[in-house]
Amino acid sequence: MIFQKFRELPDNPRYSIWLEPLWAIPGTIVLFYAPLYMKGAGLSDIQIGLINSINLYFAFVFQMFAGAVTNKWGRKRTSLIFDLVAWSVPMFIWAFSNNFWLFLIAYLLNATNKFVTVAFNLLIIEDVKKQQRSHVFAMMNIIIISAGVLAPLAGGVISKYGIMPTLSVIYFAGGISMTIMFVLRNYLTKETEAGKVMIEANSNTHILRGVLQSFRLFGQSLRDRQILPILLITIISNIILQMNFFQVIYLKEELGFKDQMISWIPFITAIATILVYSVVMPRMRNQSDEFYVKLSLALCAIGSLLFLFIPSGNTVMLCIVTTILAAGMFLLPTYRDALLMNRLGKYEKADMFSSVQVVMSIVAIPWGYISGLIYAYKPSLLFILIFISYASVIALAFPMGRKTRRLVEKPLMIGEEE
Repeated sequence: MIFQKFRELPDNPRYSIWLEPLWAIPGTIVLFYAPLYMKGAGLSDIQIGLINSINLYFAFVFQMFAGAVTNKWGRKRTSLIFDLVAWSVPMFIWAFSNNFWLFLIAYLLNATNKFVTVAFNLLIIEDVKKQQRSHVFAMMNIIIISAGVLAPLAGGVISKYGIMPTLSVIYFAGGISMTIMFVLRNYLTKETEAGKVMIEANSNTHILRGVLQSFRLFGQSLRDRQILPILLITIISNIILQMNFFQVIYLKEELGFKDQMISWIPFITAIATILVYSVVMPRMRNQSDEFYVKLSLALCAIGSLLFLFIPSGNTVMLCIVTTILAAGMFLLPTYRDALLMNRLGKYEKADMFSSVQVVMSIVAIPWGYISGLIYAYKPSLLFILIFISYASVIALAFPMGRKTRRLVEKPLMIGEEE
């Protein structure tokens, strides 16, 4: 069934899915071990939190221009330029980072990935049928998560050679593989139909006017009862993601799990995700995107609660909690993002998606630093807050119905009414 759905997709998502492992394999490993890598370089919890907050601040600044730049330059061109700036260059810097300032520079460059978030998501779903979009997001997420099966291998190498030399090599090799992927994907994909229209419509439009357009549309969406809940869920779940940055440090320093055991977490996550997509979801095929969003939030809340009760060094409980969280955290972005995209008009996706990301960024800015402060004060308190956040956001999902808002069928310019 998965392969049949894959073959039915247009060229852009098919080529992108094929090439995604070149990013996912090194990216998943280094992102998982990034907190320990930074600790190994001598950074304190406060410094790590500060870098996260600075990264989020600049991500907010870049995000304000992402929709306008994507409309003016096109989805394809924007993806290539900022993938190279946000990932290729930082990966090589991270490979040699051994102090606060090198990490800071790399994370500042990485903040430009907000341009990619808008452009790439539109590149892979704009020319896809509405009912296929959740499958595109699901396949991309599965590839990224499935790369975690290699984490135990990385953990074994780390145990033998140490975290710093091992990850330095993975960062450098990842920089090479990601660069190859970005160039090859740009060659194989084509600009979307909506992208062509927006490039022409915005050819003589200043980028600042495009930024104003994004916020005008976002302001209108806040009055839409069908869109508001999914916007709030998207924003709050992003804050929770920032707070979860210290999870791997907590498992090692507070619960006493060894590096080798911690390296199995991405593997368990990958297996659980594959089973959810290939076994569980086909048996629930008649359910709506709204249902899966509600289910995912419930699983995340249950998993976060159980996380608080993992006994020190108890691998069985760790595996159970990891499986529950894996299912929830796979379903949430997959169906949350598909639901949001399907509720946006054909020509307003770039502006609206960008403005949503802007609000996500500005709200999340202090949470990198706040998380570091909370963790430094009392580590378990941070994860209690995560559970409370998931439990609270479940209430936002209940008003979501199946109706969709009226779609914009032509590109809007500043001052023009729908």
